[in-house]
Amino acid sequence: MKYLVLPVLSNARNAMVVLALLVPTATPGATEPKHGGPAPSQATAGNSKAPSSPMAELKRSDGALKKLFARHAPSWSPEADAKRSEMRKIVAGFLDFEELGRRSLARHWDGLSAKQRTEFVTTLRDLIERSYIKQVHGSPNYDLAFDKETIDGKEADVTATLHSITRGKKVDVAIEYKLLDKEGKWLVYDVITDEQSMVENYRAEFGKIINKESFDALLKRMKKKLEEKE
Repeated sequence: MKYLVLPVLSNARNAMVVLALLVPTATPGATEPKHGGPAPSQATAGNSKAPSSPMAELKRSDGALKKLFARHAPSWSPEADAKRSEMRKIVAGFLDFEELGRRSLARHWDGLSAKQRTEFVTTLRDLIERSYIKQVHGSPNYDLAFDKETIDGKEADVTATLHSITRGKKVDVAIEYKLLDKEGKWLVYDVITDEQSMVENYRAEFGKIINKESFDALLKRMKKKLEEKE
């Protein structure tokens, strides 16, 4: 699976991964892991409140998004604009765009100014969110079944299977969410599908453009993509 920067995640299979990333859908049979005792990997001295479950964080975000998308409105209406704005706030609550951007640029991140970093992360976020909104208007048919979560200190993995129907055919995609605990809240920074990391694919393509041209050239291409009409 290839994650194209320009356009970002454009083909049907990749679009479903965008949906898996931005809409972590809880299935009726899924249950949150039990925490009968303190996990050794999470125990820290003086820590009176352990962070919540990564899977639980994803489920809470799903609940908020489900309520939001239950409010139907024409794509051109003020109500639709309000929904997009609210969606951005919800997504920002569980998706760490800055971590995604930093890891995607790798060594190139260190050479950027604070202004360049902010501009890059904002543009990357806009591209991913626009791709997602486009798919939502297309009423995709999918379901995400959670499997398990693994917590190791400040890092966690949540595995799931994405069931979708593309062009009349059933498609199952294995998904692995990578999360970090930041101040007691679990945030997604990467998604692995078919053993391929979104961050690593972005890193390869971003690096190729930066090495051949420059960071400014990459940012220019991304902004140009945003200016294109869907």
